Amino acid sequence: MAQRPDPDRAVYLVDGSNTLYRAFYAIRGLSTSKGLPTNAIYGFTSMLRKLIREHEPRFLGVAFDLAGPTFRHQAFADYKAHRPEMPPELVVQIPYVKRVCGVLGVQVLEALGFEADDIIATLAEKGVKAGHSIVVVATDKDLLQLVGRDVLVYNPVSDDYLDSEGVERAFGVRPHQVRDVLSLSGDASDNIPGVPGIGEKGAKELIRKYGDLEGVLRAAESIPRKTYREGLLDHAETARLSRDLATLRYDVPIAFEPDRLRLGNPDREGARQLFLELESDALAREFAPSVIAQEAPHTVVLSPHDLERAVERLRSGGRFAFNFERDEREPMRARMVGVALAGEGG
Repeated sequence: MAQRPDPDRAVYLVDGSNTLYRAFYAIRGLSTSKGLPTNAIYGFTSMLRKLIREHEPRFLGVAFDLAGPTFRHQAFADYKAHRPEMPPELVVQIPYVKRVCGVLGVQVLEALGFEADDIIATLAEKGVKAGHSIVVVATDKDLLQLVGRDVLVYNPVSDDYLDSEGVERAFGVRPHQVRDVLSLSGDASDNIPGVPGIGEKGAKELIRKYGDLEGVLRAAESIPRKTYREGLLDHAETARLSRDLATLRYDVPIAFEPDRLRLGNPDREGARQLFLELESDALAREFAPSVIAQEAPHTVVLSPHDLERAVERLRSGGRFAFNFERDEREPMRARMVGVALAGEGG
């Protein structure tokens, strides 16, 4: 696994649309009392906060697709045609996810007519030229083609940083060959056609042997396997179109501005109000104003006899409060270490 880059130079670019979809399908059944779905918001927020907490990026941006056709639809009318419409339960969560980015001090990146992948590719190239290293945060194999000098892919699911050697171990070819594999195998999720009869395994074997798509096409007549040979001879132009569709663009009209990407301090009150609106009380409490602790007499109860005496005092005192004490701030990671009790009588 590649080493983490220098945090003072590293710019983290998150594929927000990919993360949003994964969160939506990984977590189900969360909604507010008013019926607003919150599963994708919760999953996305958890991922983003974990990234910030564990990797401490100085520069961070999250790229999203915008609704509407892109240049790929103009090149191929059926691009993503087989993909189902975005579920309405996910659509309504997108504005909230962008608000989460805002209150956490994270820059949202969008460009009309381009996908999040192209935004990331453009900023990665510009960032490297400006002297930065780039970390692409994604699970999408399309983005592996960006890996190279000063560009890594971080997979938050496997917790791996991938350099060129890591891509070859994980995907079977070098980063610059990823688009050639997709030109042969296609990509069902994006309706990139590829070559009939050639799957991902066969595509990787061909690219490893012949170098790239054009090398495969030049050798097509001599390829022993009949389905491969006939598919390549009959669908050479479809393969080239597929390669173009799978190739990321570096010309998105978006500037690389490090100060704009610098991770800001969270808007604590804005975050608290947002998470209260989403009825995520645990998150809202984390952004509540700090309470100044006051000295008060207390007793540590360690024996059953002392516990019985404490319970009797609470009963005689009327109202009381209790709190579960834990060893971590994050409830899902914490273990209970005790119970605090407080009565009106002290």
